[in-house]
Amino acid sequence: MIAGNQLPILFAALLFTACNFSFKGNTGNDTVSETWDEAKPLQEIYKNYFLMGNIISPSDLNTMRFDLLKRHYNTVTAENHMKPSYMAPSANPASDNWAYRFSEADRIVSAALDAGMKVVGHTLIWHSQSPAWLTTGNKETVLANLEKYVSEVAGHFAGKLIAWDVVNEAMRDGLTSADANGSWRNCLRLTDSGWNRAIGPEYIERAFLAARAADPHVKLYYNDYNLNNPNKARAVFNMVRDINERYPHAGGRPLIDGIGMQSHHHIKTNPQTVETSINLFSSLQVEISITELDILAAGKLLEGNPPWNNGAAQQQADQYAAMFRIFKAYASDITRVTFWGIDDGTHWRTLDGNGGHGTLLNKDYSLKPAFFSVTNP
Repeated sequence: MIAGNQLPILFAALLFTACNFSFKGNTGNDTVSETWDEAKPLQEIYKNYFLMGNIISPSDLNTMRFDLLKRHYNTVTAENHMKPSYMAPSANPASDNWAYRFSEADRIVSAALDAGMKVVGHTLIWHSQSPAWLTTGNKETVLANLEKYVSEVAGHFAGKLIAWDVVNEAMRDGLTSADANGSWRNCLRLTDSGWNRAIGPEYIERAFLAARAADPHVKLYYNDYNLNNPNKARAVFNMVRDINERYPHAGGRPLIDGIGMQSHHHIKTNPQTVETSINLFSSLQVEISITELDILAAGKLLEGNPPWNNGAAQQQADQYAAMFRIFKAYASDITRVTFWGIDDGTHWRTLDGNGGHGTLLNKDYSLKPAFFSVTNP
């Protein structure tokens, strides 16, 4: 209970607080007075912690979106145009002289480097978004395809990138504790992975070995989603530990340089699960990057299909703040934080019809409460 003579003081304090933060008062539908080109750059705020990144497409170049990227981020990852479905020959070549489709990826890399930004390659080997012919044939044929593709693509970009997501999403979903504490090889995708079906689990280390030989200086990452799930995290931990113990001096260092935690989260994700996995991976003494961060706050993928409104915007802001408090606490272990979307209008979940409002900017590029939660968690 509040004593009567304290009410004027309390009211004054509340009024001061409301006025003091009104410039940050963006809600689900409102706009704020501060714009993306006036707000302090995110990369500057976190310059003593980790790199700050976002995704890029060729259509972003020479537009306001590229200006936004240059202002707030020092690192970019191609959302699609460095995946095999975009760069590998679309049909099985008749000869060993593969006609790669590098032009769009080259445009992204050149523009980013000219702007003083760093570039992450995403991704070399994946069960999805890859021409089917790459994984068609006997083990010898498919392994030759893998090593040729990785060697020639990584070689093409050698010296231009800071990291490659060499293998993406190799672990299957629904792992149990017994799975996670057994052999990591039994935790891999099989029915939906042409690489594993044709070659077996060794395809992972062969991909990393080919990448290391093609570009000895680029950092090589294993990248996956739901790594805040303890069973999946343990399986990845076991895999990286095993491979690095067997290849401790591949080009002068352990074969796998880092683990990419995709971090597609939502407002009900328990931040403690994220911290637990970061702590686990840090014991491997590899780099950790948050590679595809977004936090859904509305839409079909959340229970009850909640609407996007002021309450959802605030819940999202609170969740981003909680995540960034963890990231800052583990800054000595985290190399990079990359968001997977510039604005809600072009976010991948908007484009696939599921909604979610997962980014820091509204579709009109106005700043959401989440933006300010990231600037000061």
